[in-house]
Amino acid sequence: MTSLAIRLIILKYCLPSHCRSSLFHAYRKQHSRFRYQPAQDKERREHLETQLRKLSIPYAITEAVYGKALSAEELAASYDPEKAIWRFNRELSKDEIGCALSHMNIYRKMVAEDIPHALVLEDDANLLDDQLPATLSNLAWHYPASLPIAVLLSHAKRYDENTEDRLHNQHRLYEAYRGVCAHGYFITKAAAQMMVEKLFPIYVVADKWEYFQEEFFPVKVLVPYSIGLTSASLASNIGESSDRIKELSEMRGRNYMYYVRKYFKRIGYLFRSRPFVKIKYQEKLQSDMH
Repeated sequence: MTSLAIRLIILKYCLPSHCRSSLFHAYRKQHSRFRYQPAQDKERREHLETQLRKLSIPYAITEAVYGKALSAEELAASYDPEKAIWRFNRELSKDEIGCALSHMNIYRKMVAEDIPHALVLEDDANLLDDQLPATLSNLAWHYPASLPIAVLLSHAKRYDENTEDRLHNQHRLYEAYRGVCAHGYFITKAAAQMMVEKLFPIYVVADKWEYFQEEFFPVKVLVPYSIGLTSASLASNIGESSDRIKELSEMRGRNYMYYVRKYFKRIGYLFRSRPFVKIKYQEKLQSDMH
């Protein structure tokens, strides 16, 4: 790998009653919101580390933020509920806040340590392609660190077929169409810098790629994709936020101006950027079935 610094794994926030632990024990002792690592979490991390070592991909592990343990003071300093409601018509759950802060820590690390490119993984990621190192090197050559861009290496259900860009013989790049998930993506330093400047205090979930795409920088999709999920991903509890969305809706009633802003903005973006969009659906790979 010539020019790519692939150094970062972000540990996925929590199982129903646990949070991932870091390899950096001294750091863990100083922060009560990080819990000790149960055996099944250690197995997940070791599985991913084994895959990375097999492909000779250098990496580091950074601590995930356990959202449920954030104090009122920490939340006030790092989360903007009013902006979340104004932008997305709902507040974030503590799990979602912890998730977004975990990714924000990655972006800050890239900026502080002058890391030109990074592969960001969560610990339930499953590497599907033995050619991943070559793909990453090609991405680093294709997109300089000074260009703000992110590339989803995980399964993207939809993309714009009219935006094809050849990466090499095996893979193509396309504009993402309402992409989600953050368990495996490539990002440049310039994009990380933009995330640090625009997304703190936190007001949006970590994988709102559609929003990042409309407001900040291009988001591409790698086809076929290279990073799947292990069966352990089914244990995530981030989805519990749906109860909070329902509760907020019942409490505040329907925010009609939010929907007016949302759809006018969406239409304007499509006219500016994708007047001839052609949606293509991507099936999951057989090796990514769990």
